[in-house]
Amino acid sequence: MGKFVIYPLHVGDLKRQKSNLAYMKEPGKEIIFPLICWYCTDGDRKVMIDTGGTAPDHRWQPYTRRLEQTLEHQLKQLGVKAEEITDVIFTHLHWDHAGNNHLFNNAKFYAQEAELQELAHPSLPIFSGSYDKNTSFPSSVVSLEGECCLMDGIRVITTPGHSLGSQSVIVDTEKGPYVITGDLIALYECYESDPMIVNGIHIDLREYYESLEKVKAVGGQILPGHDEKVLQYFSYPPADEN
Repeated sequence: MGKFVIYPLHVGDLKRQKSNLAYMKEPGKEIIFPLICWYCTDGDRKVMIDTGGTAPDHRWQPYTRRLEQTLEHQLKQLGVKAEEITDVIFTHLHWDHAGNNHLFNNAKFYAQEAELQELAHPSLPIFSGSYDKNTSFPSSVVSLEGECCLMDGIRVITTPGHSLGSQSVIVDTEKGPYVITGDLIALYECYESDPMIVNGIHIDLREYYESLEKVKAVGGQILPGHDEKVLQYFSYPPADEN
């Protein structure tokens, strides 16, 4: 089929300095921003992009997740059971994007090999806390080496910079492609600024800006990783879009 509908799922909230998401932007200003993962379906495939954060356990604070923000509850609201998910695609494997893998026993998992290596052995000690060493995959993991088409209507492009193995997921819809960027673009304003603004957490600035230009060249609609504005619509493309 290949024409997907994308549902943003609000699975928790973090309170951090804005400069964590937008490098050197308004230092000292604290904001609350959502943890977001994505359910996508074309009526046949049932796909998760990222799985949200681990349960709050004092490791990453301040972090809250209300009962109605659990991933199970969010999927239930859509009439979807975790065991029905066919595929899980990761933008990257930081704790707030790969924390609920255990729910998807029947899914195939996809991540860049470079990111799987970072999970096992972070290349810079300062970033070791971004990964949860207990992250596991209950079923098969497909290790990706670069850009590829995963199924009719979904492909990935490598977009390193925030992490070595970050990728962006391009999802075809009835209104054209949407690009789910993970933390490469955390806020809309980062992408809309001139010059564009990188995430406060980054491992390679040269690669980062090359990745931003690569995303821009796709020409699709951007869905950033932690912007509350994403949640103003129930699904993408928005149902009321002309």
